[in-house]
Amino acid sequence: MHPRPVYQEPTAGRPRPLLLSIDLQTGRITAAGELDRAVAHRLADALDALTLTSHRAWTVEATAVTFCDAAGLRVLAAGSALAEERGCTLQVVGASPFTARLLRLVGMGALLDTPAPRVPLGVA
Repeated sequence: MHPRPVYQEPTAGRPRPLLLSIDLQTGRITAAGELDRAVAHRLADALDALTLTSHRAWTVEATAVTFCDAAGLRVLAAGSALAEERGCTLQVVGASPFTARLLRLVGMGALLDTPAPRVPLGVA
């Protein structure tokens, strides 16, 4: 006898909600899902929470971030400014190629943990 398949709602085409985990002991926020205008304020709140720590280096782990729009970029820019005001740094680690390229295009590449890839001359 074969097990009966379990029906699961299709998820294709539906946005993934933003899930956040804050580690106040390490100054690290882990984000997963879509960072868009509907939920970007949640990342802003998490960054505000890091002001309560004594850490000088704040990290946003973005490996599982699947999308980032202008609101997400604004929150990261504001978080970087907040960190700087507090004498801290903000770094985005594990960003997808899309998110990393977006950050570089808007002049926020310094937040990334990896430098921009080198492209040989004549290759676009």
